[in-house]
Amino acid sequence: MTHKPEKRIVEGAERAILYIHGIVGTPNHFAEFIKLVPGDVSVYNMLLDGHGKTAADFGKTTMKKWEAQVEAAVAELLAQHNELFIVAHSMGTLFAIEQAVNNDRISGLFLMAVPIKLFIKPRMLSNAMKVYFDRIRPDDTIALAAKACYGIHPDKNPVKYFGWLPRYLELFSKIRKTRKILPALKTKCVAYQSVCDEMVSKKSISYLNKNSCMDVIELKNSTHYYYEKADFAFLLSEFKKFMQ
Repeated sequence: MTHKPEKRIVEGAERAILYIHGIVGTPNHFAEFIKLVPGDVSVYNMLLDGHGKTAADFGKTTMKKWEAQVEAAVAELLAQHNELFIVAHSMGTLFAIEQAVNNDRISGLFLMAVPIKLFIKPRMLSNAMKVYFDRIRPDDTIALAAKACYGIHPDKNPVKYFGWLPRYLELFSKIRKTRKILPALKTKCVAYQSVCDEMVSKKSISYLNKNSCMDVIELKNSTHYYYEKADFAFLLSEFKKFMQ
């Protein structure tokens, strides 16, 4: 599977949407959402550094590079458009919140699986092993969804993954920093939290609900990567409303 950024800048467009995927994620995560964007709206579905490449490449990137990428993308889009909306998943939501806190020109956030607090369940580790060894039953929808959202080319050499530890330590630090700045968020946003998420703790919902600008909606039958059919249809209908 290929993982590539997508940029569609519409000349004279008033609005733009920036999409930001999660750690070891892929721009492909937003494919169905982009299909719903009107033709007069600019789109930038970014690929974070180190993603779409090998396990070794991912270990060589840094959180600072990702932050700089997002900041540059926001500046570029705001220089050409009057309104900028951000759609993000997982780690990408942390960048979206940070940008909105620091820039009052961002018009709105559409967030999925905001990891304000983590709680790693055994199913997450199980799915990771299934993806690593590429042993997934055709009816294992949750593991298949995790594989589809995995933006690193597989490598069976475990040594190549040692460099990943600093990236996850940086992620944990980013989560702590986001918890601190969350009360300063004044941009209107909506967060969709999966009740069955195997990584994001339900306590995240409590943190998000403390901010009056945040509208939090629970998806009862979905996980971090897998969206149950009815939940996903609802999510897409909510995105249509967001676009309006």
